[in-house]
Amino acid sequence: MKKRNLFWVMWMAAAALTAQTTPTPQKPAEPAMRTWTSVNGNEVEGAFLKEEDGKIFLRRPDGKVISTKRSKLSPNDLAWIDARGKKPGAVETFTFPLATLLETNHMEHYRKIRRIIVETLTKLRNNDRADKRMAFIVRDATVQYGWASITPDFYLDERGKVGKVKKLSFTPIEPIPLREAVQMVRDKFVLPYSGPMTVRRTRIGAEPCWEVLQPPAYVSKIYLMEENHDGEKSLISSFDLTFPPPEE
Repeated sequence: MKKRNLFWVMWMAAAALTAQTTPTPQKPAEPAMRTWTSVNGNEVEGAFLKEEDGKIFLRRPDGKVISTKRSKLSPNDLAWIDARGKKPGAVETFTFPLATLLETNHMEHYRKIRRIIVETLTKLRNNDRADKRMAFIVRDATVQYGWASITPDFYLDERGKVGKVKKLSFTPIEPIPLREAVQMVRDKFVLPYSGPMTVRRTRIGAEPCWEVLQPPAYVSKIYLMEENHDGEKSLISSFDLTFPPPEE
C-alpha cells in the first residue's frame, strides 16, 4: 500500500514539473497599428496586412479590413512598406507617387524653376554657335529658368564640330529634397512619367546618387547627385541627364 501511494506521489510531482517547464504556445503577434497618410493629406489608423495587385490592405482598430491603391499613399508610407521586404545589403529604392497640385504648391524650390522641354533639346544637331537655342538656355540659366547653372556636353559630328547634346547638368541654387527633386524631373524637364516614379541608390565613380528608373527612350540615364545621404530625406545638389548618341 505504501509503495502504491509513493508511486502516485512521484507521478503527480513529475506531472506538475512537466506542466511548469512546458512552454505555453504563443499566439502570433498582431501587426502594429500606425498612421497612414494619403497624397491628399487624409489620415487613417491601421495595421499593414499585405500588398497585392497594386493595393495595400490594412486592418483598422475596429477589425475592418480596408484597401487602397499604392499610388494613393504618401512617400513615407511607401518607403515603410518597401523597407519591410528588404534584405540586408539590398539596393535602396524609393517609389514616389505623382505629387498633387496642393503638394507642388508647397514645394519651395519647385515653384522657382521654369520648365525646359528636354526632348526638344535632344533634337538640336548644330550647337557650335553662340546664337543657338542651347547657348541661350545656358546663358539664361538663373535669370530665366531659376537654376544656378546649366552645363551641357556634346557629341562631335562627322566634321568634328559640336553636335547633338550628350549630357545636361542642372545645378540648383540650393540643395533640393529628394522627393521634390523627383517631381521636378517629371514636370520641369517635361518627361512623360504618368505614374509613380522609382529611384535607386547607386554611385558614379565615388559620387553617391539616385538613378531615376525608366526614363523615356530619348534619355539614357537620369542621376540625382547627393549633397548628403539620409534615405528619403537626402538632398540633391545636381540633376544629370545623359542622352544616346546621334543615329548614323
